[in-house]
Amino acid sequence: MNRSSTRDSLKTIGEFGLIRNVKRQWPASSPWIITGIGDDAAILKARRGEQLLISTDILMGSIHFDLDYQTPKDLGWRAGVANLSDIAAMGGTPLYLLVSIAVPVRVPPRHVRELYRGIQAACHPFNVELIGGDTSSSPSQIFLSLTIVGSIRANRALTRNKAEIGDRLYVTGTIGDSNAGLRILQSHQANRRPFRRSAVETFLIRRHLRPAPRIHIGQLLVNRKLAHAAIDLSDGLSSDVGHVCEGSRVGAEIHADALPLSSQLRAFARQDKTDPLNIALRGGEDYELLFTAPAKHHQNVLRVSEQTRVPITCIGEIKPKAFGRQLALPGGRKQKLPNESFQHFRSR
Repeated sequence: MNRSSTRDSLKTIGEFGLIRNVKRQWPASSPWIITGIGDDAAILKARRGEQLLISTDILMGSIHFDLDYQTPKDLGWRAGVANLSDIAAMGGTPLYLLVSIAVPVRVPPRHVRELYRGIQAACHPFNVELIGGDTSSSPSQIFLSLTIVGSIRANRALTRNKAEIGDRLYVTGTIGDSNAGLRILQSHQANRRPFRRSAVETFLIRRHLRPAPRIHIGQLLVNRKLAHAAIDLSDGLSSDVGHVCEGSRVGAEIHADALPLSSQLRAFARQDKTDPLNIALRGGEDYELLFTAPAKHHQNVLRVSEQTRVPITCIGEIKPKAFGRQLALPGGRKQKLPNESFQHFRSR
């Protein structure tokens, strides 16, 4: 090990040196922050007429991510978007972030800095401020936990339990791309050989590594009072439709031929000899929005799509609970909507 790498190590700079580095890298400037990083707790000014939105996510090496096929900056970006997307699904404005990290001492400090740069890059367009967190050593894996704080006008947040019978179901963007990108990365990593990415692979991998949070769309749905219920697509379409149905005590019909599948996903599925519909239904981490809205608001929903330049597609409708959750296939046949997303603590 050379002298510079010895000097630049977590063992050398220590926990407080790492915290100082992060504070310099991501300084807070919001007038609503009274005390940020450096005290036992952050002190924030309350905003009149608003409610707070708070969400947290845990990412554990070898379970949620693998740095063999993504960079620390990619990991940071995806961690930031996962939290931003939770605020987007509620229709809120993201404000503050707390980041807690446990890192093995063998990890170079530059990797930690890059991880924070990825989080910061995802959050910067929305003026999110870093106000605290915690740091620790870890015996083997990187552990990352983000807590995001947002706000919304009082009693206006979108939730999973307000869908109404007769609502149309909408989804933003295209779905299944992230899962396809992950499959490509895992396949090439398993083969242990360099590869030249095709245009299709490049698109799908980027959709996995650099998803986009739909903050503006969520805000417009709330501000224009268009939607009844919403959720972000983190577990997969089929599973997340189930979350809305369970929360709202309703059923749903999804039209298979209406699902927005990218041409790149279809091309990948042909090459991989898999069903793109199956990837779209079960694949997670697209971080698109799934929401319900009354049929009378259809044209206004399409205007949101035009304004944000993000496709919004009607994929079905909300039914009575007794209807269950069904997938309508071309030709009129229907089948039960599968619900096979990944769940922790359950053997696969």
